[in-house]
Formats: sequence, structure tokens, C-alpha cells
Amino acid sequence: MGNSTRKRELLFALPYPEGWETILFNNIAHYRLLDDQERTILRNDARVLVAEKSWEGCGGLTVSDEMKVTIAAQAALMLLGREHDYFRRVLSILVYPSSFVVPLGDDLDQPEWQMAASGQAVEHGPVILAWDAALAGGRDPSSGCNVVIHEFAHQLDFLIGSIDDQTLGDPALEERWRQVMPAEYAALIRALDHGQQTLLGDDAAINEREFFAVTSEAFFTLPEELRRRHPLLYHLLADFYALEPIAWFRRGSSGGIQPQ
Repeated sequence: MGNSTRKRELLFALPYPEGWETILFNNIAHYRLLDDQERTILRNDARVLVAEKSWEGCGGLTVSDEMKVTIAAQAALMLLGREHDYFRRVLSILVYPSSFVVPLGDDLDQPEWQMAASGQAVEHGPVILAWDAALAGGRDPSSGCNVVIHEFAHQLDFLIGSIDDQTLGDPALEERWRQVMPAEYAALIRALDHGQQTLLGDDAAINEREFFAVTSEAFFTLPEELRRRHPLLYHLLADFYALEPIAWFRRGSSGGIQPQ
């Protein structure tokens, strides 16, 4: 038995931390839409992410349990259907109170220019998040924006390869990926060039990595709309994540549970 496995077994044997369930219900709209089995898996995965990642507050912020649980639970949504290693390459998560400055250019000590960001994923490095954006995305998916899902989608992309060269462990899925992703990306660029309104927006057209991250946001937050407007893309991501988030939202609607 590996050391990590043993540590996790000991972690799961402990009582679930008091107050975490309230945090999940208050801050994670998706949590209220999951069934009991899905909630159990998400709680356990989030618990590991909280315990095993290094959490660092930036810009004067002290990272609280609420912040850790809120962020970890959103990242754990992406793992519900997949075989995974708890984002093993992400060793640390840095949290700012709000948007932070990202240096751009080849020389990061003397960047050519800077931009404000609410999230950043560093390959072989940390995920950096703005707490206000992470909280807003967790509480209300209706905007289609979720910075936690966006940045952790980048980490998945770093792990498995570029958008047109995925190594997914499933030859049929890989072939569909090579057909659907580049075609959808090219179609988005054409639509934007013609001034058309799109579901995915300008950020998804920046490059292939941004396209995957933005489409992952849409998949988890606006699945009905994504399937209606981009059915091939939706079904590809449903197979990639091994999830059907449409079922969550329909379950919530029929049960009177709506994201706040």
C-alpha cells in the first residue's frame, strides 16, 4: 500500500470536518444538484485536495477553511467521473482577495506589459485564483463563468497534451477529439471574424488551450446551451469527463432545487 493511499484512508476515517457541509451547500450550487453517491465522492475528493495541496494567501489574504473547501469542491466536480490522481502535479494553490496582475512577455522580470486576471494555471506549477471570482462562480453557474474549472481544465490539458494531440487512453475518443476539437475551434474563429454572437466568446478563440478551458466551463455551467449549440462538442466532453451535467440541472429543476 502506497504512503499516499494509507494517508487518505486515515483521512477518510476521521469525522467529516464540522461546518464543511454548510460551506458546500452555501457556496457550491452544483452540490445541491448531486445525488447522495456523487456528494460522497465529491466530499472525499475535495477533502484530499484540501489536505494535500499547499494553500497560500496572497495580497494580504489569510486562506480560511471556507476558501479551501469552496475551491477544492469546484475542482473536484471535474473528477467525479474520471480516473484521476487528484491533480497530482498541482502542488500549491495561491489565493488572492480579488483580481491580480499577471506579467506578460518573454522576460517576466521585465515584462512587456501586464494584465489583471482572476485566475492563472502554471504548467508544473501552482493554480492561482481570485477568491471573489472563485466564490461567485461556485454560487452561481448561470453566468457560464467558473474560474476554478477554467484553471484546473488547463492543468488537465497540461497533463494530457495539446488540443489536437490528446493522449486519452481511448483510441476512439482520441480520434473523435482530433476531429471535433479543431473543427469547433476553427468554426468559432470564423464566427467571431464575421461578427457573430457566440456562446463561447472571444477568450475561447485566443488559442487551443483557452478553447478547451472555456468549453469546460460551459460544459459544467451551461450544459443544455452547449449541447443545443455545439452537440458534437458537448458529447465529446461528456465522454471525456464521463459525466452528464445536464442531468444534474434537470434533477435540480424537477426537485425545486435551483442554483442561487
